[in-house]
Amino acid sequence: MKIGVFGLSASGKTTLFSLLTGMQVDPASRRKDGVTGTALVHDPRVDELAAIFNPKKVTQASLTFSDMPGYDMEATPGEKSRVMQFIQTSDALLCVVRAFDNPAVAWPANCETPARQLDTIRTELLLRDLTVVENRLERIAETERKRHKLTDDEQKEQKLLAAVREKLENEQLVSRQELTPAESKTLGTYCLFTAKPIIVAVNTDEHQLGAKSYPDQAYVVEQCSANGFAYIELSGKIESEISRFDEADRELFLREYGFAQSGIQRLSQVVYEHVGLISFLTVGEDEVKAWTIRRNTCARDAAGAIHTRLAETFIRAEVIPHKTFMTVRCMKQAAARNLIRLAGKDEIVNDGDIFHVRAGG
Repeated sequence: MKIGVFGLSASGKTTLFSLLTGMQVDPASRRKDGVTGTALVHDPRVDELAAIFNPKKVTQASLTFSDMPGYDMEATPGEKSRVMQFIQTSDALLCVVRAFDNPAVAWPANCETPARQLDTIRTELLLRDLTVVENRLERIAETERKRHKLTDDEQKEQKLLAAVREKLENEQLVSRQELTPAESKTLGTYCLFTAKPIIVAVNTDEHQLGAKSYPDQAYVVEQCSANGFAYIELSGKIESEISRFDEADRELFLREYGFAQSGIQRLSQVVYEHVGLISFLTVGEDEVKAWTIRRNTCARDAAGAIHTRLAETFIRAEVIPHKTFMTVRCMKQAAARNLIRLAGKDEIVNDGDIFHVRAGG
C-alpha cells in the first residue's frame, strides 16, 4: 500500500513525510526522483501483547509513503505532469494544505489561504483526470475512424468515459460518482487521482494548534466532508520538536495541547483507516506482529499476507479477538474456555483478530 504525498510548494509536506518515515530528505534527490519511505502505524494492542509474550521481536504495521517535489502552479504543463507522475501508481493521496503563518516562507501565488490551497489541489486533480479521460476518448474515436466500427467492449468504455467526463467537468470526483464494480474496474486501469482515497492534512502553526482554529477552517472541514476526504489537523513544526523529546516530556507536551498521541501517530492511523485497512495479529515467543490487510479480507488471503505458501496449503485458522484474549491473557486459558474459534478459508478477518494458521504440508 503506497500513499502519495501531494501539496503545493511551501506547504511543509516534506517535513511531514520526514517525520512519518524518519528519513532525512535531500531536496535535490526529491526534485529529481521523488523519495519513498516506510512509516509505522503504532498499534497499542501490539504493545500489550508484547508485554505478555515477551517476544524476541516486535513489529508494528506499516505504510509506504512517496514524497515528490512541491506542486508549483507557475511551472510548465510538462513539469506539472512530471510531478504528478510520482504519485500516479499510489493507492491513495495525502494532500497537505498549509495554514501556518510564517513571514519567512512565502505563500504560493494566488494560494495565500488554506481555502485557496484546498480548492487549487482539488481543481488540479480534477483537471488531470479530465485530461486522461479525454485522451482516451480521442484514441477510441481514432480507432472508430480507422475501423468504422468499435467492439462491444470499446463501445461500453466510450459510453462510460463520456459519462465520467461530463461529471468531471461538473467538478464531481470519480470517487463520488455512482459506478458499478465493473465500471470501477475499467476506470482502475487509468489510475485516476480523484478515484483514490484522499486524506487532507492541514499543517498549522503552534498558535493555531493550541487554539484548535485557523483561517478558513469551517470551509475546509465542510469541503472535506462534501468530497469524502479524511481530515486531520497537525503542526509540522510542533511535531519536529516533539520528535526530539523523551517519552515522558512528549506525553506532558501533548497533554498541554489536549492530545493523547502525536500528530504523526494520529495521521498514520487516519490514513490507515481511510484507505480501508485493518490489522490482524500474530503472537508467540519469537515475534508479536501486526499484519496489514484490506478490510473484508478472507482468512485464506490473510494467511497469504504472512506467506504465499500458507494460502496455498490453508486448512483453517485459529482466531480470537484481541479484546477477548485480554480477558484471560493466556492462550491455554483461552482454549480451555473455548474462546478460540476455527475460521474457514472464506471467513472474513476482523481488525484486531489474533490469528494462527493451520496449514497442510
